[in-house]
Amino acid sequence: MTVDLADVQGLVRGYGPRFEFARHFILGIRAGAGARSFVGGLAAGTLGDGLKVTTAAERSREERPSSCLNIAVTWPGLNELEVPDGVLAKFPPAFRLGPAVRAGVDPRKPNSVGLGDVGNSAPDRWRVGGPNAPEVHIIVSLYAQFEDRLNDVSGWLREAFDTYGLTEHCHRDARALRDADDGSSRVHFGYRDGIAQPLIEGIPATGGPDMQPPVPTGDVLLGCDYENSFRGNYAGDLPNALVDNATYGAFRILYQDVAAFEDLLDDWSKAAAADRELIAAKLMGRWRNGTPLVLAPKMAGSKPPIVPEGDLNAFDYAPNDDHPAFYDDAQGLRCPIGAHARRLNPRGGRVMGKSHSRRLVRRNMPYGPELPSGASDDGEDRGLVGYFLCGDLETQWEFIQATWVNQDLATHGIRRTREPIGGAQPAGGGTFAIPTNQSPGPIMLRGLPNLVITRGSAYCLLPGIGGLRHLASRSGSNGGTS
Repeated sequence: MTVDLADVQGLVRGYGPRFEFARHFILGIRAGAGARSFVGGLAAGTLGDGLKVTTAAERSREERPSSCLNIAVTWPGLNELEVPDGVLAKFPPAFRLGPAVRAGVDPRKPNSVGLGDVGNSAPDRWRVGGPNAPEVHIIVSLYAQFEDRLNDVSGWLREAFDTYGLTEHCHRDARALRDADDGSSRVHFGYRDGIAQPLIEGIPATGGPDMQPPVPTGDVLLGCDYENSFRGNYAGDLPNALVDNATYGAFRILYQDVAAFEDLLDDWSKAAAADRELIAAKLMGRWRNGTPLVLAPKMAGSKPPIVPEGDLNAFDYAPNDDHPAFYDDAQGLRCPIGAHARRLNPRGGRVMGKSHSRRLVRRNMPYGPELPSGASDDGEDRGLVGYFLCGDLETQWEFIQATWVNQDLATHGIRRTREPIGGAQPAGGGTFAIPTNQSPGPIMLRGLPNLVITRGSAYCLLPGIGGLRHLASRSGSNGGTS
């Protein structure tokens, strides 16, 4: 399958480690005609100062631009852009309703916490996308290699917002966190980030080696006769002119309680009589330097082990026909079955009857200042902000959140537990199991707090370049379905 990279927004392919800064502008539409002109101008590059949506083809250039732009539109935003009612009604229910509505607890499942957005993460507390916040219509995301460039382009964008009838409700800044030793990207919890991004059929690889098979193009991009994992296409009856090469994005602002996490490591290392870095590795499924537990389960002296860069994704949790020599960790003795990385990406395991499924493209960066090592909570807001991209919000993003993250699954090794990093833990704290081959069985660590709190969310469509032009046209907004 060949993908027209010049018609795909560059965020789908990613921009790589050179882009240290990001700024997400949360916008409302005051005037539909002006907003259509803004969208069309960004697609064509005709706005002032050469502002233009970056494409996946530009990611291939040896000399990449010093800044990149992407634009996403919510379902209420499409309405404000005057997309016809008949077209609006064809979008999937999850996208139409949005995350604040979809976050609700499923009344058919008494123990369900839905998508996990409950308690302090409930939508009525959100600063973006919640019922007490201004309605989100458009999100413009700016990525830059240098802070001066970020601020220069921000100034030009804000002039365009004013000119074309857009209101900036707020913005969210992000900045890469770099490891002092090797310069790799980290999240606030200290783990190396961006390791296991899926390869996409038809789109050239941008990351390191990965032995997992590429995901079908239709699991990420809509239209164009792409097939998804179920041999269908998530575009449904939507007009091709609007959704060809588009993708859906769950935009998320996620606070990370770093002080609580570090305290947890101290408490649990004492309870388990184990090194705190080993406990951190058991929670994630990888050491904080990215080394997979299943490949290197023990400390290297007093430090976490290191494997070659090319081996960071060269593993599975059990042998298979292609890799019969893999270590069989079916019992989770090396990597607990409930670990974050294993629960959210079971790899070759036939979870729900299909291996290597429900993959998401993650495009987020840390926000907020680092908490100094050993410091107590300083009250600063810090976490992750950005997108989870997929072809279908319900069967991919929402399924992972509701089922793999937040259900007390009746599955060996994770019964009566939720995912430890981002899961919504029960009152009194959650439980994490570390399997052992010794009596009396697994080590059960208790009192797991909520380490991640949702600060905002929006469901968006990131159209292809042709789709943006279609939105900008009068025919695209007043009945055209070509």
